[in-house]
Amino acid sequence: MSDIRHLFLDTDSLRRWDSGMTMRFPKPEKVPITGLEPGPAGSWDARVTTIYGSVLVEDGKFRMWYVVMPDANDYEANADYMLTAYAESDDGIHWVKPDLKLTSQQRFPGNNIVPLPGAVMGVVRAQPGADFKYLAVSIQITSLEKDVDASGLSYNGPGTYLFASDDGFRWRQLTEKPLIQHGDVAALIADPGQNRYLLYQKAGMMHGLDMRRAFFRVESRDGVHWEGYQGAGRWHESLLADDYDDLLAQQAGFRIMDHYGLAMYPIRDNFYVAVENLFFMGSPLKFAFGQNPNGIASTRIGFSHDALHWRRPKGRPSWLEVGQPGDFDAGFIVTASTFVEHGDHLLLYYGGSRYDHGWCINSDFAFRTDISLSAQRNTGEIGLARIERDRFASLSATYDTRFEVDAETRAGDALYANVRCPHGSLRVAICDINTSQPLPGFSFDDCLPITADSVRAPIRFKKARVRDIPADQWLMLHFELKTGEIFGYAWGDE
Repeated sequence: MSDIRHLFLDTDSLRRWDSGMTMRFPKPEKVPITGLEPGPAGSWDARVTTIYGSVLVEDGKFRMWYVVMPDANDYEANADYMLTAYAESDDGIHWVKPDLKLTSQQRFPGNNIVPLPGAVMGVVRAQPGADFKYLAVSIQITSLEKDVDASGLSYNGPGTYLFASDDGFRWRQLTEKPLIQHGDVAALIADPGQNRYLLYQKAGMMHGLDMRRAFFRVESRDGVHWEGYQGAGRWHESLLADDYDDLLAQQAGFRIMDHYGLAMYPIRDNFYVAVENLFFMGSPLKFAFGQNPNGIASTRIGFSHDALHWRRPKGRPSWLEVGQPGDFDAGFIVTASTFVEHGDHLLLYYGGSRYDHGWCINSDFAFRTDISLSAQRNTGEIGLARIERDRFASLSATYDTRFEVDAETRAGDALYANVRCPHGSLRVAICDINTSQPLPGFSFDDCLPITADSVRAPIRFKKARVRDIPADQWLMLHFELKTGEIFGYAWGDE
């Protein structure tokens, strides 16, 4: 959307508020989807389907690049053998795996595998001026898979590789060597407000005597040349669990917390929302520089003004959580790298595992021989988490409350509220920031009360129009909320 949106996940602009105001943090709804379940024994996706990658919507069609795992043939096989696959949907709920006829047709006839080596970690639209339409990141931890047509591609050690494409199906390698040689999870983000790409890479970092998964960030203007990484320890650290995170893990019965993955949503050019994938690890910890494979997962919301330094709401409340034993996502979850805007909702696809992370492997990441290979079939699939747009946090009142927000200057001809108050009301006064007095025609009494549940409710006044306020006048917004909650406001077109 073209609106300039301000979310009350970030309360930095609050200047005065009543004691009757509280913050709430809604959880997403899990929505069943079909068509992406693991395939039958012997198929290219028999073991696991999951998503670290991306979903884009183009001309009304949902396009997904995701990760699949075929059956392991023996206990000496690579436990993390992953392929990149592609699926489509008209509604984001019912998915189809097209027979792409691009690769591996002899071994896996009728497959939807894309000749993009390794595990895809993100596909984004190219920034203006690029000589390609899509940029992709994949992580390879072994040489080029025998099941993928490697024509024109080279493998030069494990790491994160960059690819470009004009159609999302056929890819060319942008750099001969891996961009980064740390970690096995990444998140590729397009940041159109700053005309750049962001890549968050998982790596092992120390916190006292505990080694844990964490993320650093690199960025690029063209997708080929990247800044922010010069080797181990010489990076822009972005996400690292701390002592408070470990306390949260201990309250849940574990020992320490990791960061496992990341989804990011640019709201405007200086405000970003993230879903942090958390990994709770218990005993025994691995007392060596390596990543303990065993644990369970959760997620939480964070926000940032520069996409590098992240903050969390007070108490660090959880967001999307694992399901109940027996559910497809009971043991572990990891999210796609990006949200999808769809009408009045935001969609975040995620991969769920029936069992805890590391349940079938030893601490050296080799298969446990006491678990049959057939038991590992159909143990992970893709789900969908859905929220109403921008409703990550709210300022709420069970009775009534007033609060004031520093709004700087108006950034549009109209003002909107993301509000839920069908049993109450919202009124707004637009005030001069120096006097805190309403501008003529913009007092509470001039405002038409909003009694609605809407992600974009217009804030109207009896006789005055927002567009008549001088564009250089600094403003304070006063909100009067009765029995409801407000998630944010936006400047936009009339």
